[in-house]
Amino acid sequence: QLITIVVIVNHIEHGIPVTVHYKSKKDDLGVHVLPLGQGYSFKLRPNLVETTLFFCSFTWTGQHQIYWFNNFDDKTDVGKSTTSRWIILEYSMCLQDPKNPGKDICYNYGDKEPSIV
Repeated sequence: QLITIVVIVNHIEHGIPVTVHYKSKKDDLGVHVLPLGQGYSFKLRPNLVETTLFFCSFTWTGQHQIYWFNNFDDKTDVGKSTTSRWIILEYSMCLQDPKNPGKDICYNYGDKEPSIV
């Protein structure tokens, strides 16, 4: 399997820092505070049985809720790209398409931690 790079960048309005916490069933990548326009990245190698799932929780000042999002899921993401660049917006998380600039694919946030049984 190819190595995949996951990048997440804060684009919340008004320069609000975002606190993100990345993890999978086996790995906890820790808590990171991202100022506006700054990002965090990590590398992963999907496992052979296609069960790799990395997700993050995040929140920012003024929010009283923790949001959840799957940033890499073997079932849907393997083979699509070696780099996934995600943009945090106030109401959605958007995947940038390097082949089609400006044609981001946006997804709503979840309010529950993903099941990683």
